[in-house]
Amino acid sequence: MEVPEVKVKLHELEPSYTLLTDIREKAGAPVAEAEAFTKKLYVIYGADAARKFYNPENFKREGAMPDLVIKTLFGEAGVQTLDGDEHHHRKNIFMDLMTPDRMDEYHKILDKKMTAALDAEQGTFELFSLTRRVLFEAVTEWAGINLDNLSDKEIDDLSKYQISMISGTFTSPVDHIKGVEDRKKSEKWARELIESAREHPVPGKENVALYAFASAKDLNGELLPLDTAAVELLNIIRPTLALTVWAALMGHALFSRTDIYDQLKANFDELQDSFIQEMRRYYPFFPAVPAISLQEVEIDGYRIPEGSWVALDLYGTNHDARTIDQPEEFRIDRYQEDPERISYEEEYEMIAQGGGEFRSMHRCAGEWITLHTLRVLSDHLVNKYEFSVPEQDFEIPMNRFPTYPKSKVLLYKEEN
Repeated sequence: MEVPEVKVKLHELEPSYTLLTDIREKAGAPVAEAEAFTKKLYVIYGADAARKFYNPENFKREGAMPDLVIKTLFGEAGVQTLDGDEHHHRKNIFMDLMTPDRMDEYHKILDKKMTAALDAEQGTFELFSLTRRVLFEAVTEWAGINLDNLSDKEIDDLSKYQISMISGTFTSPVDHIKGVEDRKKSEKWARELIESAREHPVPGKENVALYAFASAKDLNGELLPLDTAAVELLNIIRPTLALTVWAALMGHALFSRTDIYDQLKANFDELQDSFIQEMRRYYPFFPAVPAISLQEVEIDGYRIPEGSWVALDLYGTNHDARTIDQPEEFRIDRYQEDPERISYEEEYEMIAQGGGEFRSMHRCAGEWITLHTLRVLSDHLVNKYEFSVPEQDFEIPMNRFPTYPKSKVLLYKEEN
């Protein structure tokens, strides 16, 4: 069948996590065609569509990402923009950092720093800001970066730059300009780190991010250009800081409605990972990913021509009633039977951080860091401390990227 066209210009509409769903519903079909930046854009969703979308014989990433995303979120020549052997080679550098031993090390670092940060709090504090600072200190230590020569303000600013690069992608022209400037400042810092690591290599640190990217080579056996190595180092740090958003959304799940908190508290060991996976499925995180079709592809019975610009709706896929029972309900026990399957085996059922196979496809290499981060955070929020919840605005705006409660989750902790 021919794809139904919807007479709308996406780039003139207010950004929203439900925008692509609205387009499909207006078309009355699982695949729709609209206009974005003077180009045709085909909108798809669902597990079956994701399976075809991540097949490298069907789609490529090169040339698909809008410039405003590259200039803020991903950076020039980053792994997200590559295809084929070049992508596989570069992605392996990331995946080789994610061994079980290194994940355990990250978990311990984060656990220690989160405990220290919460011990120091008394009275009302903002969960979003606290988590941002803790995550930056944890991931930089794990990545082999020494922050001792930086002031508290410089550390705080660098952590804010990582969030700015994310929020500057779609939110507003002003935020985009700030995101571009903050990326420049972050890349300058990362280049200096890479230069120093190349001048002073440390034997035995090959599986530590700073030294792995400092020594990383391309397919021709040449060191990655300094700018590219800096971008890839930030592709470890920035996505980890993006988990600040998940922290605020976790705060929403636990403290805006007591039933979820009470269920998790009563059966924490059995429900922790199911809670985390359901949270990742239910809440909006990254809205969509683009690609260009390498051949004619049939999706849900509709033909998408070769050379088409296509967007896979991640949020829509995670709320697809065709494969998910009552997707608009938050069910803490939805994944209780086998929660780790979603992030270690299953490739297309739940794609909050992309789908497909980790090493060969464009699935986020940091998904396991995400799980460890959310395990540490949920343990602290539910088991290790008690909080009261001040009156606040828990609304989650669907027209802001990334989105989280307006209040950024205010909690009150008694003095130790």
